[in-house]
Amino acid sequence: MTDFTLDHVIIAVRDLDAATADFAALLGRSPSWRGEHPQYGTRNTLFRIDNTYIELLGLGGGSGDPRWSGEIARFLDAHGEGVYALALGTSDVDATARDMRERGLEVINPADGEGIDIDTGARREWRNAMVSLKSTNGTRLFFIQHKSPVDALPAAPVVAGEGAHVQRMDHAVVLSADMEASRRLWGDALGARLALDRTFPERNTRILFYRLRDITIEISGGAQQTEEGLGKPDRLWGLAWGVGNVEATCARLRAAGIEVSGPRRGIKPGTLVATVKGEHAHGVAMLLIEHTPESFKPESRQPHGEAFDNTPQSRAFAVKALDHVVVSTADLDATAATWASTLALHASESLQPEGAHFKLAKLPAGNAFVELIQPLTADHRVARTIAERGQGMYSISIEVDSLDAAVADLRAKGVAVSEPEPGIWAGTRVARINKSAANGVSVQLIERPKAPLRSQGQ
Repeated sequence: MTDFTLDHVIIAVRDLDAATADFAALLGRSPSWRGEHPQYGTRNTLFRIDNTYIELLGLGGGSGDPRWSGEIARFLDAHGEGVYALALGTSDVDATARDMRERGLEVINPADGEGIDIDTGARREWRNAMVSLKSTNGTRLFFIQHKSPVDALPAAPVVAGEGAHVQRMDHAVVLSADMEASRRLWGDALGARLALDRTFPERNTRILFYRLRDITIEISGGAQQTEEGLGKPDRLWGLAWGVGNVEATCARLRAAGIEVSGPRRGIKPGTLVATVKGEHAHGVAMLLIEHTPESFKPESRQPHGEAFDNTPQSRAFAVKALDHVVVSTADLDATAATWASTLALHASESLQPEGAHFKLAKLPAGNAFVELIQPLTADHRVARTIAERGQGMYSISIEVDSLDAAVADLRAKGVAVSEPEPGIWAGTRVARINKSAANGVSVQLIERPKAPLRSQGQ
């Protein structure tokens, strides 16, 4: 599997100022950015939400590169306003372009880009690579690597009441007449994880759910493939927004004069949904969705009614091994000597990170190790634990194949997990699961360094 994110979604609009006002009302947020791209001949407004950002894109700001301004003009003429493209985030766009070409996609050479915020003068830089439409069944895709830090694009300020604003993107919907071609694109070429392949006979519908971290790409088509649909292009159609309180969001939108139906129960048990209608949506099929605790239960993911799964569901990440066990001690040297004499587990490495108020020792034990930790100050969290319940077992650390995928997947299931951060041991990254989700056990997820990306010519 690859590790793409859904970096952002582009919505093509005719009147950028009107669309900006409408989306600010829809999202319950003020814009993060209002930009110009003289090199592309376009203008945009960006709204950064919790897990991605939305780009409203219109013409203007100079003639620019016809690959962008000309394509957007033709799109608006042919299709009207609506979802224009999906941008897949990558840490190395040049390596991604090479890899995707090897997988059969026609990718245009990566190019640098720059945006300027017309209100603040701030600049953002990136490097992206467009994918030929004939390689993607008609879905406009490009890969993007940001050269500016994440906070160069600030979060869109919330202006709505508690729970009544859009928090995150839940999923994007692609309509497909050729489901096998869509499967080859998203699964074989892009390497996205297929989380669900389900048929709903009563609705004559089949859906494929591909996961990009915590956002789903939903491919929707007929339950039975028709000969007429073979080779027909896919269509970017709709977006589902995650909100904290769908009833409050609907009330706010109605008060603003925006047509909305619902709330009502969603197809997935435990969800409440509502549909945004009318011109304020600018051609985008929009769904508001609220997840309740019931929607995170395992049974909510099972087929209901006449629905059935075509392939087994797969997890977003794999547990590779028990990495190590952490034992707290008030005297590291004495404890290390005890473990050596009792179990012949000898310290192979000691560590006191610069500026840290603790020191460690590693005791290898087969494929895992015991980590002894001694706090050096009374207010350290390990010292507080020792004061409360004495020395001994402190936490366990479990190695996963993808820390980011694990965090996103667990959060999507309602499990509280900390943000990934550098680990104590060289090259590692870690995140901690809330104890309430692990029967009171302190569990740390750890990711070991991966093999480096191939360089040009290798």
